[in-house]
Amino acid sequence: MSELPKHVSEEIRQRGLTLNGTIETVSFVGVLIQEEGTCVFLPRSVQCDITEQLALASNTLKAVEKYGRESETSIDSMDEGDGRKSLNQLSLIVSLLDDFRQNGIYTRRREVRKLNLGRTDWKKTVNRVIPFPGRSGQPVYLDTHGIKRQYFNNCEIAIIHASVIHQLDINFSWIVTGNIRPIAPELRDYSTPKGNAKYQISKLKNELSQTYSDRDIRLLKLLIRYLQTDSGTDTSNFIAGLGKFHFCWEHMLGKVLKNTVSLNNKLPTPAYIDKSGNVLTANEKGMRTDIILHNKKENRYTVADAKYYAATNVRNAPGWGDIVKQLFYEKALKTLDTGAMIKNAFIFPGKEGNLKEARIRNRLESTDEVPIYINEFKPIHCFYTDPMEVIEHYLKGNKMDQLTELLLKKEA
Repeated sequence: MSELPKHVSEEIRQRGLTLNGTIETVSFVGVLIQEEGTCVFLPRSVQCDITEQLALASNTLKAVEKYGRESETSIDSMDEGDGRKSLNQLSLIVSLLDDFRQNGIYTRRREVRKLNLGRTDWKKTVNRVIPFPGRSGQPVYLDTHGIKRQYFNNCEIAIIHASVIHQLDINFSWIVTGNIRPIAPELRDYSTPKGNAKYQISKLKNELSQTYSDRDIRLLKLLIRYLQTDSGTDTSNFIAGLGKFHFCWEHMLGKVLKNTVSLNNKLPTPAYIDKSGNVLTANEKGMRTDIILHNKKENRYTVADAKYYAATNVRNAPGWGDIVKQLFYEKALKTLDTGAMIKNAFIFPGKEGNLKEARIRNRLESTDEVPIYINEFKPIHCFYTDPMEVIEHYLKGNKMDQLTELLLKKEA
């Protein structure tokens, strides 16, 4: 926090996006836009030089936006309230910019009906034009009624659309393009739209009631939502991201790893017995693993826990509760398949890691030089993977083959 500009640290602290410890640290992955400039907070353990900063920032925000759309819970965005609202706003902004890049400015279509112009309207021609007999006796129409479509991108709706995209282009286009060049400098030539946001929304709603194109309907709804939000008129102090990025870390790894299986609905659950001897089941309090990988051919499982820890030493590594939970996952999985080989793993963010595994040692007989491990508790293997590589695969919908192989590899 001490390395941040004062106006940035004050905003982050005011929004409760810090962790208090020996050193106060930022607990946030996302973007903060203020009058003084734009700050992007990348995931933990990311290292980059100045030439990569914009591309990594773009991919990080795309991943946050995608996760915001895919996640079902609200507690993992910037902790409810304004956090989820800003995350939804980020998704709205990206959708508007992506739509413009693919389809351009809004165009109003109009059909013009004239003689001998455009596609022939044979029904109208036959009913209104007197034919002449041809050589073979077939009627010949010297004049035809035609239909021609004309397209206008200077209507009032197009002007509203251009104004919104121009505003977003200044502050946000780098998110979708990965570079600082504007995507639509020509929109500066459009005139300023009439009226205030309320007037513009009424015009958009009126247009919506008259259009049938799927793209136009979606675009008009996006524009209405954008103008209805407070952020739609003020981006001088905009923040969007995740205060609890570990949810996103777990979600992304679950998407990019291969050979994953879902067994949560089969794992053991607790039950309480009341004083009368009645058994009270508590399935909702059952075990819920992060990621389980399965090698069917060799009947080997890996129970992987996605941990968003620095994990450079014992002080910033998972605690006793995390370790015990992982050991019980392995024990519970054994009840489903007694013949399976089961491996435990933590997955941390980072290109390289210092920790190899976590083991349970005999506290009384061990020394620092000669540890005595309790073999009834299997080791939990530690793996590290570059967050930006995970993000890249997540955005492209690709799988991380090498990491999957390492996780499922039989340990010596």
